[in-house]
Amino acid sequence: MELNLLSGLLLLALLCLALLPFAIPGVLEVLLSLAIAAFVSAALMWFGWLPDDTSLVLLSLAMLTALSAVLLWKPLRKLQKTGIRLQEDSAISDFVGTELVLTEQANKDSDSHIQFCGLEWRVRLDPEDVALLVEPGQTVVISSAMVGLLLVKSKTS
Repeated sequence: MELNLLSGLLLLALLCLALLPFAIPGVLEVLLSLAIAAFVSAALMWFGWLPDDTSLVLLSLAMLTALSAVLLWKPLRKLQKTGIRLQEDSAISDFVGTELVLTEQANKDSDSHIQFCGLEWRVRLDPEDVALLVEPGQTVVISSAMVGLLLVKSKTS
């Protein structure tokens, strides 16, 4: 089987798309732009609007990569910033509002532990809670969730 420019461009585009899930943010934009440019160049060749000349195809690939990178830069940055904000904002966690029954005493100064969703979590009484400590066996409500730590409020507050 002979590898011509058209099939080479399609192979390049598919390879770039296959590598996208493994790319770090700086490389992600380049791979996506290159994949789009390769697909567009291949389509231009397929319809006969771009001659089958290596130098023209490479020039087209470079120009279309730059154009798609410029057009995609702002939307991709906005998506990445939104993803970071959502990940750090514990107020939107799915756990907030969930009721738990404590197995250990919880207070504001030190962490206790609880089994929740198949994991062992550190539990601390929320600084805004009026209670100073909550005894084991009492029901609490998760007020905030961070990586490995649940802040809880007593059910009476």
